[in-house]
Amino acid sequence: MRVTIFGATGSTGQLLVERALGQGHLVTAFARNPDRLEPRPGLTVVGGAIDDPDAVGPAVSGADVVISLLGPGRDRSSVPSLVPGMRTIVTAMEAADVKRLVATLTPSAPDTSDGKDLRVTLLVKAVRFTLPYAYNAVRGMDEVIRSSALDWTIVRVPVLHDNPTSLPAVTRSVGEPGSMRLARAGLAAFLLDAAQDPAWIRRAPLLADTPPSATLEAG
Repeated sequence: MRVTIFGATGSTGQLLVERALGQGHLVTAFARNPDRLEPRPGLTVVGGAIDDPDAVGPAVSGADVVISLLGPGRDRSSVPSLVPGMRTIVTAMEAADVKRLVATLTPSAPDTSDGKDLRVTLLVKAVRFTLPYAYNAVRGMDEVIRSSALDWTIVRVPVLHDNPTSLPAVTRSVGEPGSMRLARAGLAAFLLDAAQDPAWIRRAPLLADTPPSATLEAG
């Protein structure tokens, strides 16, 4: 499978690149700072701005799937380019007839499957009022993706952590019981699996760590 990854130099992005290469996929990693990725067999590194069609177009051309890890982070300076960047990616994919897009967002992006969940509601409200630029960016990216003709999957993530785990991430709808934490390794594994599973097309699951109760039952 030929995979183009946006956000490849972040913590999750690097795990995703390694996992994809380990499974024998051909990876094109798009990065604002390409020097942060070491070229190796199976990996092509493309540098550029996500809102530059001349850079994005060649990166998605010929891909079987595009995976986006773009989102608001500590570097606030990159936030204004997120919505235009997602629009550029979607437009480039449509022009190149690349259909499959898997993108990570947060619970700030609502879904019709959502039920009532006090923890999610409080988290989203906190982001909306303390980090409105981040909230608006997520909502804008969500709108761009959903209004496209692509075979998209939006993977909504809670609080990410770097603790090692061998357990797979679990999917749930907002309102169902579950953790509000997610290991980056579990996220990377799910993104690759979902990219190859048509059952996730036009769905927006909330991802989480496997609950402790399931671990105890398995033991």
